[in-house]
Amino acid sequence: HRFPLDYNLLQAAGKMEERAGNFTAARALYTESLSIRASAPTLVSKALLELKHPSPVSTSTAIPTTNITLVRSLFEEALLVNPRHGPAYNAYGVMELKHGGLNKSREIFQRGIAANCADPASLYHGYAKVELAVGNVDKARDLLKTGLNEIIKTDSIATAQHERSVFLHHTLGMLELNSHRVSDAKSVFQEGIKRHGNSSQLLLGAALAEVRLGNEDAARLLFESSVNADRKHAHAWQAWGVMEMRAGNYAEAKTLFECGIQSCNRHGALWQAYGYMESMMGNLDIARTLFAACVEKCPKHIPTYQSWATLELKAGNLLQAKRLISEALTRDKSEGGSWLVAAKIEEKCENIGLVGLLLRRGLECAPNHAELYAALAENEVARGKIDSARDLLEKGLEVDPFHAPLYHSLAELEARVFNLEGLAKLNQRAAAVFNNNALVPPAASSQAWAKKIKSKRTRMLSGEIAALAERVGAEQADDEPDEIDATEAID
Repeated sequence: HRFPLDYNLLQAAGKMEERAGNFTAARALYTESLSIRASAPTLVSKALLELKHPSPVSTSTAIPTTNITLVRSLFEEALLVNPRHGPAYNAYGVMELKHGGLNKSREIFQRGIAANCADPASLYHGYAKVELAVGNVDKARDLLKTGLNEIIKTDSIATAQHERSVFLHHTLGMLELNSHRVSDAKSVFQEGIKRHGNSSQLLLGAALAEVRLGNEDAARLLFESSVNADRKHAHAWQAWGVMEMRAGNYAEAKTLFECGIQSCNRHGALWQAYGYMESMMGNLDIARTLFAACVEKCPKHIPTYQSWATLELKAGNLLQAKRLISEALTRDKSEGGSWLVAAKIEEKCENIGLVGLLLRRGLECAPNHAELYAALAENEVARGKIDSARDLLEKGLEVDPFHAPLYHSLAELEARVFNLEGLAKLNQRAAAVFNNNALVPPAASSQAWAKKIKSKRTRMLSGEIAALAERVGAEQADDEPDEIDATEAID
C-alpha cells in the first residue's frame, strides 16, 4: 500500500494472483492497473487471462466461454498504446492461429514486423512457433534465423533482448535436432552458448546433440554445466540419467535421478525413468515404490502407469496390470502406449480376440501413434492379411516418417512376399529420411518432420493454443523430456 498508484506493481501483483489460481483477484488487479494507466504489458496479461480463464457470467451457472471479441479488443488496445510492443503481436498472433486461422495469424505477425518492434526476438520467436505448429519447418527456420540477425544488430549484455534471443537460439537448435540435422543443431547451440554463457536450456540442447552424435564424454560435460546453471532443470537431470542408464552406468544414473528428484520432485519423467531402470535391473519392489511415488505426486503422468503396468505384466500380476492400465486409459485415452500395454495384457491372458479390438480402438483414440500401426499390422500378418498389414504400415509412415521400426516391419513384410521392387523403393524412402553419417543431414529430414507435425495438427486442443500463447509471449518453452517407452520392456 506504499505505492497505491504504481500501475506496474498492480500488474505484477495480478500476475502473482493468476499464477496462484486466483483469477478473479488477478482480473481486478489488472483492471485497477489499467484505470491508472493503460500499458501494453497489462493489456496483454488481461487478454491472456480472458483467453484461458474467461470472466464468469453473473446471471448464469454455465461454464464461462471465451469472449474472443473482448480478447481481440484488448490486444488491439495494447497495440494502440504501444505499436512496437513485440509480446503483444506475439500472443495475439498465436491466439489467432486457433480462432482466426493461419492467414489471420500471419497478418498479425506481419504487422509486427512492419512496426519495427523494439523486441524483435519475441516477435520472430512467436511467428516461428506458429509456422512450426502447422508443419512449416523451413519457414520457421528462416524466421528464427532472421530474428537472430535482427538481434545481433542491436544486442548488448544489458538489454532484455539479449535474454530473449536465448529463446531464438534454443528453438532453432531444437528445430534442427528434431529435423535430424544434428550437426546444424550443435552449431546453433554452441553459438548460443558463446553469446549467452551459462544458459541451462542451451547447454542441455548442446548435450542432447552430442548424445545423438555419440559423443558421450562431451555430453557429460554439457549436462553437468546445465544442471550447475539451474539445479531445478528437471529435464537436464532426466536426460543425463537416461544417457548413463542406456550406457549401462546404473550407479551414476541412480545418483542423477535421485539428485533430480531432490531438486524437483514433481517431474514425472524423472520418477518414471528411475523406476524403469530399477525394474529393468530386477529390483521390482524398489520400482513399485518409485512408480507409486510418481503417481501420488504426478497423477497425470500417463507413461508411469504404463511402465508400472508393464512391470506387473512381466511379474504375472495380470489383475494389477489391468487395474493400472485401466486407470491410465480413464485419465487419457489419447495416449497410444496405454492401448499397446492393454493389448499385451490381453494377449498374455490369451484373449486373442480382444487384442485386435484394443489396437483398433487405440488407433481411433491415438491416430498418430506409430507403434499402434506396427502392432496392428503384426496382428494382421498373423491372420494372413498381408495387404491390410501393408496399408497399416504405410499409414504409420505417413504419420511418423522418422519411426525406423516401421521401415523394418514393412521390409520384412515385402521380403515375405518376395516384393523386390517394393523393397528397393522402401530403401530409397528410408535413405531420404535417415543418414548413416550424423554430420550430414538427410535429404528429406525437414520435410519428414513437417509431415509428422501436420498429421498431429488436427488434434491440437484449444487449451494447448492458450498455453503456447503464454509461453512464447513471456517465457521460453522447454524441450520435452524423452519418456521411457514402457513397451520396450515387454517380451
